[in-house]
Amino acid sequence: MKVLGFITWRRTRSTILTISTKALAMGNQLELLEAEALKLTAGERAAFAQILLASLDEDADVEEAWAVETERRIADIESGAAQGIPIADALAQVRAALK
Repeated sequence: MKVLGFITWRRTRSTILTISTKALAMGNQLELLEAEALKLTAGERAAFAQILLASLDEDADVEEAWAVETERRIADIESGAAQGIPIADALAQVRAALK
């Protein structure tokens, strides 16, 4: 069986190529979904893309934990509880620690 795009092709005994009806129906659904998605604004499409990508992530709990941690760190910097350092200084510290 060979997959070309979203259509699955199968070679039968008589060497005639047949299209899986399930794959064809899926292709039609994807085409309809794509057409509807392209009607959205750029911002809406970006949000939709993020939702779709997140649905592929097997460990959503880890992603959520990182999002919470990121927000906490931003809040610490904005409130003055933490202070950032220039990237050059941070890299110098890391290089020194690795020696």
